[in-house]
Amino acid sequence: MTKSILSILVILAVATGCALEKPEGALSVSELLENPVYDTEVRIYGEVGLLGQLDCPCFELTSGRGKVQVWYDLMVEDDGTERPAASVEGIENGDSVIVMGELKTAGQYRALNDFWAAIIVKIE
Repeated sequence: MTKSILSILVILAVATGCALEKPEGALSVSELLENPVYDTEVRIYGEVGLLGQLDCPCFELTSGRGKVQVWYDLMVEDDGTERPAASVEGIENGDSVIVMGELKTAGQYRALNDFWAAIIVKIE
C-alpha cells in the first residue's frame, strides 16, 4: 500500500469521530455482502469483535446487518503466495475501524467471504 492511501485512511478515521457514522469512501459490511466485489481492493468499516478469541489471526467485523471474518495474517493464495500481515496494534474488541483489503472467494486456504486486510485503522 502506498503512503497516500494510508494517509487517506487516517484522515477518514480521524474525521469520522463516531462509530455509527459511515466513513466517506468506505462500505458497511452489509453493503459489501449485498453486492460482493471479490479479489478487488475495497474499504469497509465496522466494529471489531472476537479479536484474540478465535483460533486464527482474524477477528469479526460487524456493520449494518453484516459480519465478515477479517484475516490480518496467514493469508496465502492458492499458488502459495503469502500476503504481508496487517497490524492490529492498538486495536481492541469494541473498537470501530476502517479496513482496506479484499473480499475473497473460496479457495484452498480460505473460505468464501473471508476478508483479507492490508491496512487496519482505528476510528478515533
